[in-house]
Amino acid sequence: MKKTKFFCSALAFLVLLILVLTPIQHILARKSLSGMWDMTNKIAGFYNEEEDQFEVMFFGPSHAYAAFSPLVIWEEIGVKSYVFATQQQPLWATYTYIKEALKTQSPSLIVVECRMAFGDKEYYAQGDDWGVTYSYMDDIPLSWNKAELAWVSASDLEGKVSALFNFMMYHSRWSTLSRSDLTFRRSQARDPYKGFVMLDPQEALQPRPAIETVSGSVPLLEKNQHWLEEIIKLCQDEGIELWLVKTPSNLELEEKAMLNTVKETAAKYGVHFHDFNEDYASIGLKDSMFYDAHHLDALGASRFSQYFADVLASARPQLKTDPSDPVWEADWDTYQAALAHFE
Repeated sequence: MKKTKFFCSALAFLVLLILVLTPIQHILARKSLSGMWDMTNKIAGFYNEEEDQFEVMFFGPSHAYAAFSPLVIWEEIGVKSYVFATQQQPLWATYTYIKEALKTQSPSLIVVECRMAFGDKEYYAQGDDWGVTYSYMDDIPLSWNKAELAWVSASDLEGKVSALFNFMMYHSRWSTLSRSDLTFRRSQARDPYKGFVMLDPQEALQPRPAIETVSGSVPLLEKNQHWLEEIIKLCQDEGIELWLVKTPSNLELEEKAMLNTVKETAAKYGVHFHDFNEDYASIGLKDSMFYDAHHLDALGASRFSQYFADVLASARPQLKTDPSDPVWEADWDTYQAALAHFE
């Protein structure tokens, strides 16, 4: 009886603590609401999108949100998509993001940008890497999925709890709170670019390494290999086609060797794989169409997205289309106006 009473009291206290901390941590949490890095709008905004709207979903790190423009793809072939990506999103976070997306969406195709298969860290919830963890933890709602992600994101209990309840990280922000921290409502967040990040052209040449000289493969970190295979199994269990891709990013030679391992894993499970670093000439990419050494700028992303749309239409002609949505037409106009400043 005493044990039952203690358990009930502890559970009640935990529930009360969550009810108290949740609104507080929403206020204190870091928010990115303006400029090209408005990631809070992009991640939180996804949850406010119409259900069962997206035929294609993109996941992965910054290489995904800097390359895939859903509006360009929609304009080209009428297929609706969303980029549910975060900075340096590790594969265990990608797994959770896919599960979160499937709560409200029923995509026919999932595309995973696999740059983080090359990651060399088992945890980012430590030292200077905490920002990576919070970038993928902060803007997804409290749920069992989020709790499981926090558990695999840190090596110790304190880190796991801190990842789940970011109050521990942001409690010192009281003195620097702005009006937007108090007035922002996640239920009103929306991103007209559908998760795409429009990076300013820098006009600096970023030569492509000679990746065709690399034929061997290098094993992935064991944790990365595990979660890569878990992503594949999840999609297969859900009956959703999966593409593993590498967007144009001037692959380093050692990265190409690890990418060959991803290719081998894809072949093992019968999953489609494509390295677009081998298609620069077909895409029409120039060395100057990069924001930095490894990320496409807005012009490069537009050109790549046009090319990807053709690949998509050719490989999956049966994808559901909706080319006349007035909301998407308005967002397309917004996108064109922004892109025109760079052309």
